[in-house]
Amino acid sequence: MVTQAETVAGLPFSAAAAPTDIRPVLERVAGTCLKHLRQDGYLSEADAESMIEAYRATLSMPAPKDFLLFVAETQAEKHSLTVEAEVSRMQKLLRSSLSDRVYYWTFGPLPGRSGSLYEHCPSLRSICSALGAPAVVAGETSIVHVASINPVAVTVASFWIGHELNHITGGDSPFVFPFLTDLSSWTQLMQSHFAS
Repeated sequence: MVTQAETVAGLPFSAAAAPTDIRPVLERVAGTCLKHLRQDGYLSEADAESMIEAYRATLSMPAPKDFLLFVAETQAEKHSLTVEAEVSRMQKLLRSSLSDRVYYWTFGPLPGRSGSLYEHCPSLRSICSALGAPAVVAGETSIVHVASINPVAVTVASFWIGHELNHITGGDSPFVFPFLTDLSSWTQLMQSHFAS
């Protein structure tokens, strides 16, 4: 059975562990976001085409932006809204379009230490960083919280984490909960998890 996250990522998880190049996954995440944003009328066909081309150009940078942040920065200039307001608008549209359940995290920081998951499974650090989806282990490895501003990216990350931990623990499937956060909380999480 292929999950939505595998379809988005374009990789079966058995072949995806610790990829040397995650750009194809980021491009698929962007493409899925774009498809839903176009269907919901957030972007016109012409805007979508120029947006994806401009985003693809950024994927060769050392740390490409999350696609929603990239779009929000562009759209905020056009709509005279804040970047945070644009992210919120897109989150609502995408969340209602996706079949996978993504929750909102609105009550403080994620419980757990920022490096706890990556100490247990080091290959997940670069994956979570690239997908813009910081994650923490709550308690043992049986509960993992993953957060992002992008519901598509956090869905992919949560399935990827679940697969990796399932592989490491020999079949003890963890509970992995994907959450959306606001832009400022996400920025703080990204800083605390991945700043050098």
